[in-house]
Amino acid sequence: MNKNAHKIFVNTLLLTAASLVMRGVGLIFQVYLAGRIGASALGVYSLIMSVYTLFVTLATGGIRFSVTRLTAAALAEKGCVRRTVRTALLYSLCFGLASGACLFFGAGFISGQWIGDESCRAAMEILALSLPFISLSAVFGGYFTGVERVMRSVSVNILEQLSRIFVTVALLGAFGGGIGNTCAALAVAASVGEAVSCAALTALYIIDIRRIPSRPQKAPYLRRLFGTAMPIAVSAYMRTGLNSLGHILIPKGLQRSGADFDSSFAAYGSIHGMAFPMLLFPSALLTALAELVIPRLTAAQSEGGQRGIDYMATRVIKIGLTFSVCVAGLMYFFGDELGIAVYKSPEVGRYVRCFAPLIPVMYCDMVTDGCLKGLGQHMKAMIINIAEATLNVVLLYILIPRYAITGYGVSIYVCECFNFVLSFGRLLKVADVDVGLFDLLRIVFASAVSGRLALCLPVGIAARMACAAAVYAVMLYLLRVTGKSDVEWFKGVVRRPAGGK
Repeated sequence: MNKNAHKIFVNTLLLTAASLVMRGVGLIFQVYLAGRIGASALGVYSLIMSVYTLFVTLATGGIRFSVTRLTAAALAEKGCVRRTVRTALLYSLCFGLASGACLFFGAGFISGQWIGDESCRAAMEILALSLPFISLSAVFGGYFTGVERVMRSVSVNILEQLSRIFVTVALLGAFGGGIGNTCAALAVAASVGEAVSCAALTALYIIDIRRIPSRPQKAPYLRRLFGTAMPIAVSAYMRTGLNSLGHILIPKGLQRSGADFDSSFAAYGSIHGMAFPMLLFPSALLTALAELVIPRLTAAQSEGGQRGIDYMATRVIKIGLTFSVCVAGLMYFFGDELGIAVYKSPEVGRYVRCFAPLIPVMYCDMVTDGCLKGLGQHMKAMIINIAEATLNVVLLYILIPRYAITGYGVSIYVCECFNFVLSFGRLLKVADVDVGLFDLLRIVFASAVSGRLALCLPVGIAARMACAAAVYAVMLYLLRVTGKSDVEWFKGVVRRPAGGK
């Protein structure tokens, strides 16, 4: 297990570093956009992207996860990886073209009826052109995850983001003022970024596949792909459709509660376009861990190693819990200052503090979802996600017109907790996760004490947050949340195993 743990640790470290750079650049760019186009326009574009996500889901059709599992299985069973990828490319291209056509020809209806601003039609039509590129990129992304070479796809993601930023800065002034023109410029930048990403991933795949021996076999690749992808796709369509409906209901519900068009989209933009990117920024570590643990758990399950499954699941959940509670404490105690320092907005800071206690739920749910996918429980996870999305739509429809932003906050808390409780309960049925309630209480206590102490220090916010994190780590050891066994395990995964490459 040390060799596997070492490889996961190194890959997680590299992937986290790349993800943090990417998210850091993205957060800076989000701050730039908020200052350049305003909260209202940012809210409209955020809603456009929420609707666009529905068509991205239609285009990808559960293909990335399916390619990850089938590629990992092909390597373990000495199957033909090339045939798997070629079949997936044909499958995804059909879905990408169909989804793009639906968005392009439905842009007028969507912008007028769903967004509530017909000037957004051009942005929707431009975004439709990117969907075939996204569907193909999903196949290559799944391949690189399956062969555990995720840094290739992450590097391309960074290239995509930089391309998008460069084109955005160049076009914002050229397209003129107004929400419609602003959203069209952002859509062009997004589409260019997706095209660049697809081209780069194609080139990297052509280079990388040469190292894998070609094994001509007449296996039912298309049937396997449909059997894995279609149930996920149908579930994903339902969930994403419900989520998109929920996002549409937010500004409409705020307007029904008495807010005008600009203020309702400004509030939506402040939460989804500013506060949540800040809250989710540190989750790069757990996103990387959740991605990398999928093929490892799949392999352990194929080999019948229940002990290895329990050990790995316990470790990643414990990492997710200790890390997320630390982040929640930092966001809660320093949220007001962060909102002013990053966005120059006390309102965003209040939203950060408001949702900070939810961070452990959201972060641990990411890790739990990765474990479930790795253990073949993806359909159970999707059913839970659909139930959560349905509950979210019902709560948004009922609460927002009556309680405005407060109702929106309540719906987020209820739905995130609902999803995590059911997901973690499902994980406990297939893996013995050894993390107790007493451990959780000690972790929360350490976060609260370290954050409160750091607030009193007469230094800058960055130094105080660093001190809080350091005190938190020490307190975890003193409270025996982490002990000698954890230190030895950490040394084992850092140290290269004997005979390791």
